[in-house]
Amino acid sequence: MNVLRHAGRALRREFLAGDLLTVFAALVLGVAVMTAVGTLVNRVTLALTSSAAEMLGGDLGLGGREDVPQAFADEARARGLASTRMVSFPSVLFHGDESQMANIKAVSDGYPLRGELRVSRAPGGAGEVAGTPAAGEAYADPRLMQALGLKVGDALEFGAGTLTVTRVLQAEPDTSGELMQLSPPLLVNRIDVDRAGLLGPGSRASYRMMFAGSAGAIADFRGWLQPRAKGLRIVGIADAQRGVRGAFDLAGRFLSLAALLAVLLAGVATALAANRFALRRIDQVAVLRCLGARNRDILTAMALQLVLLAIPACLVGIGLGMAAQAGLVQALGGLIPGRLPLPQATPALSGAGIGLVLLLGFGLPPLLRLRKVPPMRVLNRSFATLPPSSLLVYAAALAATVALTVQATGDVRLAAWVLGGLAALALLAGAAGATLLWLLRGLQPRLRGRWKLGLAALTRRRGLAVMQLVGLSLSLCALLLLSVIGPGLLAQWRDRLPSDTPNYFLMNIQPEQRQAVLAALDALGVDSPGIEPFSTGRLLAVNDRPPQRQEREDNNNDDDDANRPVNFSWRHDFPPANTLLSGRYWAAGSTAAEASIEQGWAERYGMKLGDTVTLQMGEQERRFTVTSIRKADWDSFRVNFFLLLNEGAVGDAPYNLITAFHLPREQAPALAGLTRQYPNISLLDIDSILQRVREVVDRVSQAVQLVMGFSLLAGVLVLLAALQATAGERRYDSAVLRTLGATRTQLRGAVLVEFGALGLLSSLLAVGTAALLGSVVARQVFELQLSPPWGPLLAGGALGVALSMLAGWWGTRRILHTPPALALREA
Repeated sequence: MNVLRHAGRALRREFLAGDLLTVFAALVLGVAVMTAVGTLVNRVTLALTSSAAEMLGGDLGLGGREDVPQAFADEARARGLASTRMVSFPSVLFHGDESQMANIKAVSDGYPLRGELRVSRAPGGAGEVAGTPAAGEAYADPRLMQALGLKVGDALEFGAGTLTVTRVLQAEPDTSGELMQLSPPLLVNRIDVDRAGLLGPGSRASYRMMFAGSAGAIADFRGWLQPRAKGLRIVGIADAQRGVRGAFDLAGRFLSLAALLAVLLAGVATALAANRFALRRIDQVAVLRCLGARNRDILTAMALQLVLLAIPACLVGIGLGMAAQAGLVQALGGLIPGRLPLPQATPALSGAGIGLVLLLGFGLPPLLRLRKVPPMRVLNRSFATLPPSSLLVYAAALAATVALTVQATGDVRLAAWVLGGLAALALLAGAAGATLLWLLRGLQPRLRGRWKLGLAALTRRRGLAVMQLVGLSLSLCALLLLSVIGPGLLAQWRDRLPSDTPNYFLMNIQPEQRQAVLAALDALGVDSPGIEPFSTGRLLAVNDRPPQRQEREDNNNDDDDANRPVNFSWRHDFPPANTLLSGRYWAAGSTAAEASIEQGWAERYGMKLGDTVTLQMGEQERRFTVTSIRKADWDSFRVNFFLLLNEGAVGDAPYNLITAFHLPREQAPALAGLTRQYPNISLLDIDSILQRVREVVDRVSQAVQLVMGFSLLAGVLVLLAALQATAGERRYDSAVLRTLGATRTQLRGAVLVEFGALGLLSSLLAVGTAALLGSVVARQVFELQLSPPWGPLLAGGALGVALSMLAGWWGTRRILHTPPALALREA
């Protein structure tokens, strides 16, 4: 027996006949979805890593409140790394009679190490790449030039001397951490800052030393810095582009959810279709065994059929996945970096690996049931029980699929929750099916007509019926997660930013300006703006001990916590956009020294109810007791504070005021008059940030819908494979019953009862699991609160029952119009 030739001929014949078409389609979908998602994640990660270094101005940095020792620069030079120094601090600048608060950034030679510093010779002029300003020169932001009435070539008072503005600052490569900075920047040479004496004791300066070099050298240098950078903060590319990374983290979770379900469903469809393929090969195996073919050759030929099927399936899947990945890039649009690197081979190989695991892991076990079966048993249509080796292959295949999927998506927690939930559903469905069939065996003698025939078909094929139930439950649950829970999560994400989300902040409002500012905002049509006190002090002690953070990133001690400024506010009533987690909020008329802390701040310092905090508020020290812990909705863009104090116990602490409000974009120019009237007020416009976040949600929704399309197709394949798992047996049973005198109406009713029972039980299990799993995943993975949408879920369950009954009716439609003798020969 020529095994390879026989496998090739059999594959061509059986593929054209449709026996392996479901297996082929499942493999293509599994490979395609993992190739698409894996390639997109890989390309975006590489692009963000590259652009993050440009946003930082280097590959690695050290920052702190004190100047970084020269020893670190010397060590970097010895390792072949380039380095440069930076220092930034706020200062008031003067030009003639005008003054303006600015953020001074002084840089040394070599700046920037990564990225480009772009300047122009006039406001609005063509940009050009520049290096470190020469001593005595400065690059000024256009806002600073407008506020001070500066032109290129003018002199600017700077400390005890002057600087000449020689260029207009257009873009700096290291502004990723300064998105909320209010003061316009001025870029100068470090030499001029040292000469001006602006970095004396008490200056609010932030120092940084940046390094650049090869990836391996930077990694080694970071390891060398870890134990030595005491009192300094290590800054790496992971700290840059946090907003973009945060958006892609959440987007990646949605994509991973769809990809996980697609791969799982492809595996289930492969297992069901391969089982049916093995069942239909009984006669072929029997003939080959009778003709003297060895058992090993028969199994090898069948395994070769699957391997030969996998080659074109993987190639088609990779091609389809790469095309889908290009569609994902277009759907995400401007959210991803403009210069994505070319796709790497790793995601495509991972996708092909998943395809092979799906095929061999879920396709071989049914074939192993044919091992060591005597020819007479096969000819009698008996079938061996599933051997332990097959169970081991299933378990290994499932573990390998999960590992490859997690490696491609990079989300272990999501995989654990989703796959764990579906595994629990499979076990529950198997147990419920076995229990139901046991109960039906006792109930069956009391039934009559179509009910007895339909339920007898289930009890007669208990193993296949349980397998069908598990497959139907998994496919319906996955489809409900994709079609109901997935859009619900996206809608929750979108609803985080309603149309009236505050898009402007006014800061540094003086108490005596309160009524005038409120009147001005009311005249602009702002709806009930709230102005709240804003104060900055020092956290001196927690429970009468110096404050210590519970965890420090990279084991860094960037600042003494007792020397760190802390922003706080006070009020009588409970703040909006907050949720009380524990404790009690003080009464409106209370004068007790009580504090309410935000959950994140409590975790940072390990605080709990009853603890005390000691604050320096101006010239006084005050001690407050923590009486409540709350969770702030930071995504609401309202004014929120980590630390809130009881207004009745604050006394005369110094403060200014802050407000957040929504104003239509077309009315924004009117705010310029308010800031001109009150120059001390700082206006923060975050409308563009909100538009960006909304764009993220919309584009991610488009990308997720594309990936969900693959998953829905995989779910449909599972549904079809599960419903066709017993097609041959039903044809044989129908032919026998027709020979015994059963009418077409009775047979049709029996089939509807059989598939209606399967569909009803699987729908109940799927709806309950989808509701529970969706709520848990929303809370644990997506950090959203999702109430199960019972209406759509129940409608989906009812549709599942209808589809099950329709498939049963369609599967027996032809046999009911076929003569019994012919049907028996075909069966």
